[in-house]
Amino acid sequence: MKFRGLIFCALFVALFAVLSLVQLPIGSVPITLETLVVMVCGALLGPWYGGLTFVLLILLDLAGLPLIGGHAGPSLLLGPTAGYIWGWPFCAFFAGWVAQRIPVGSRGEWWKLILVLFFLGDCICYIPGVLWLRHAVPSLKPWGSALAGGMWPFLPGDFVKAVISAIIVQRVRRIYPTERMIGGERFVQSNG
Repeated sequence: MKFRGLIFCALFVALFAVLSLVQLPIGSVPITLETLVVMVCGALLGPWYGGLTFVLLILLDLAGLPLIGGHAGPSLLLGPTAGYIWGWPFCAFFAGWVAQRIPVGSRGEWWKLILVLFFLGDCICYIPGVLWLRHAVPSLKPWGSALAGGMWPFLPGDFVKAVISAIIVQRVRRIYPTERMIGGERFVQSNG
């Protein structure tokens, strides 16, 4: 564990806490900017620190710090949206793991980042999210209702967040690749 990596984890937890306050409530699951932070964090910090960021977020929230939409505690982490919350460390891990394998400045980098961030940094969350939502909200027991209440309406916005995340990640990692961000190593960009 590098101290610098932990500092960036803490910075992303703080960024997440602020952006999670932006919410548009619709049904049991609100529209938020939370997954945008999950995607960017995973892709910039890599799989281990990206995943660790959201494990820390969940632990701090359990300890009573209102970091997820201004709320905290076990009731939030067992409520209707708990499956999505528990999925964030996995999303950040898998998005970071694959994004780190996309060479900076490579052909099609932006499109590859969009796809990785959308499917691995976001859509993976729908597996535990919809499963738990179906369990926690009795009116959403039929699968069609669970998908309509917890996934289908959010996919277009999630794709837009993946595009925004890819733009951010592509630009930042040209200047601050993960190795420099986490380890502080000097970065020399090759012209070839």
